[in-house]
Amino acid sequence: MVKLQSYYPLFRPGKPTQHILTVTCMFAFILYGFEQGALANVQNEVVFQSQFGHPQGNYLGIIVAIYNLGSFFGSMANIWIGDKLGRKRAIWLGFTLVTIGVILQCSSYSVVQLFIGRFISGLGTGFETSTTPMYQSEVCHENHRGGLVAAEPQGVAFGITVSYWIGYGCSKRTDQVSWRLPVGIQMLFAVLGIVMLFFCPESPRWLMKVGRTQDARYSLATINGVPEDHPRISAIIDDILYLQKIEGSGDKITWGDILMGRDAMHGRFRIMLTVFGQFWNQFGGINLVVYYVPMVLENNVGLSSNLATILGGCIMLTFFATGFIPTLFLDKMGRRFAMASGSAGQCISMLLVTILLRVGTKESSVAATAFFFTFIGFFGYAMNCVPWVYAAEVLPLQLRAKGNAISVATNWICNFVIAMITPIMTQNLAWKTYIVFTLTNAVATIHFFVFYPETSKRTLEDIENIFLDSHTIFYGLQEIKRTPTERLTEKLIDIEHVESVEEGSPESD
Repeated sequence: MVKLQSYYPLFRPGKPTQHILTVTCMFAFILYGFEQGALANVQNEVVFQSQFGHPQGNYLGIIVAIYNLGSFFGSMANIWIGDKLGRKRAIWLGFTLVTIGVILQCSSYSVVQLFIGRFISGLGTGFETSTTPMYQSEVCHENHRGGLVAAEPQGVAFGITVSYWIGYGCSKRTDQVSWRLPVGIQMLFAVLGIVMLFFCPESPRWLMKVGRTQDARYSLATINGVPEDHPRISAIIDDILYLQKIEGSGDKITWGDILMGRDAMHGRFRIMLTVFGQFWNQFGGINLVVYYVPMVLENNVGLSSNLATILGGCIMLTFFATGFIPTLFLDKMGRRFAMASGSAGQCISMLLVTILLRVGTKESSVAATAFFFTFIGFFGYAMNCVPWVYAAEVLPLQLRAKGNAISVATNWICNFVIAMITPIMTQNLAWKTYIVFTLTNAVATIHFFVFYPETSKRTLEDIENIFLDSHTIFYGLQEIKRTPTERLTEKLIDIEHVESVEEGSPESD
């Protein structure tokens, strides 16, 4: 890490460093949102349509979804190289790929170049989004971790909102600027992210994982704004060392062990918690609103093109505004409650949209517009942010990079599927489309309520205790109490006993 904290007040140890780190991580999700919002706005532009052969239906779905496919492959690649690169270098790689992809997109004169540019941007976004929540969760204090990590996906709402209004501002133009500027301006965030990463410390938990204990101590001291020999720093180092012994080295536990449920940390179940969190994030129907809401308001509701675009921008402003709720209050209201109540709100909103569009009158169709606002409000309040926070918290250290990559890859492949099928569904099923998302949100509500343990205000090491010696999967139905530190010690004693027996050492009383 470049030691600039002592040279410029903005980068002092402690909170200034944490704030710089949070903003840098947010850029990854701003780019995610910007890419979604920009294409949603420009896809109906006359110049864009003319340039790329008037894409509709499947053709349009492929243009939209190729970005998500790239993000899926970027996330999957991070499974194998994320731990090798470290958190910072993986994010650097992501920002660099996004920069290259955006340059290709905004200079496109052919569909092939547009495809390649969107795919490369997607690769970069996959690296970023599968690393930044984990990175920040590993450096945040447990009392503020939820709000700070939740601020990252709030960048999605910010990116979508800004891109919508930039697109609307350019929509009156009749030249190539009408779509190239809204697509290309996002590159500024990628370049800023590359620069700001120089002033962010590496994750101390990753440094410990690769045996760089002294660097981890320095990183923790920088983040917390205390000397390297401070008792809090020593306590965190000791906790990490304890859990490294309990979990064992990454080489000792294979993917076969995890898939068969043979690892002590219940890795299979914990990975599935993160996978389903991201599955419900997408199959709740958010991309029907984000990617296609102007088209839906125009075709299904019957609004004019101009009014549909303006209302689409207002819906995104609602998305952005409600995203501040988890940033400010998630550590107080808890992860499980937020996900369950948010999914319930989305379910009710989709149900009302279904009923009103089924009635089919002009008045009922206009009234349905209100529930697109409530839907995205509930999504911004919960499901936009919390699954990302939860995935970064609930996984053990040795599986954190791989598990997060799998979780985020799930988000992107589901994103790809929804982006592909939504224009086909809205064209052919009309109001029946919303029945599907009513049902998926209902199932998600029950799933979060029954299976997800609460992780709020626990250290990452304390969260491990929830799963030690567990004999249930219904964590949501039982009261999870803080497990005493002695349980960690008992596990450590057991491991040392097994190791001494394997080495043939006599057991001492």
